[in-house]
Amino acid sequence: MEERREYQRLALTKPIEGWFADLPIQLIDVSAIGALIESEEDLPNGLKATLRFSWRKQKIKLKAMTVRYEEGIAGLHFLEDNEKLRRAIAESATEVLRAQQANLEGARERNIIADEETLTTASAGLRAAGYATWTLDDEGWKKRKSLLPDQPSDGFTIAAAEPEENVALLRTTYENGDAEARRLTRLLAELSVLTAR
Repeated sequence: MEERREYQRLALTKPIEGWFADLPIQLIDVSAIGALIESEEDLPNGLKATLRFSWRKQKIKLKAMTVRYEEGIAGLHFLEDNEKLRRAIAESATEVLRAQQANLEGARERNIIADEETLTTASAGLRAAGYATWTLDDEGWKKRKSLLPDQPSDGFTIAAAEPEENVALLRTTYENGDAEARRLTRLLAELSVLTAR
C-alpha cells in the first residue's frame, strides 16, 4: 500500500506553470487527489476554482478547492476525477520505475526522466536532500530514503536534512500519542517537507 502511494503523483523535476482561477501559479507537487501550488496571491481556505496546467503537451483542467495556505504555498484538493491526469500519473510512474531499474543496473543512458534529466538529477532538483520516511510496526521504527514526500499511514515522511532532535521528538510524539497526536505529527512532518522545497 505504501509503495503504491509513492507512485500516485507526477514526477515533477521542477515546478510547472499553471492557473488557478485567473491567477498564475506554480505547481510543485501533483497527485491524483490534490496538489501543492505556489501563489503570490493569498488564497483563502475553501476557495473553489478551476486548476489548469499542461503536462507533456497535454492540457489538464479540473475543479479544485484550497484546503490550506501558508507563506505562499497552497494545498488543493481536487473536487473531481480526471482521466487525463490519472493517465499522466500512470505514465510518470512507469517512467520513474524504468529509470530506477536502469539506475540499479548502472545503465546511466536509460536512467532518464522527462526525456532529459537523470533520476539522480531529478531527485536533486526540487527535493535537494530528499526525504526520509519513518514507519512504526511491532518491531519498532524503520527508516527508508524516499524520492517522494508521501505521508505513510503508519508513520511520517520528513525532509532528510531534518535535525535528529526534531526526528526524535516526532517519533516520541507519534509513538506515545492518540489518533489526534498522530495526525498533528503528520502535519508537522508535512511542514518539514514544505520547508525542504
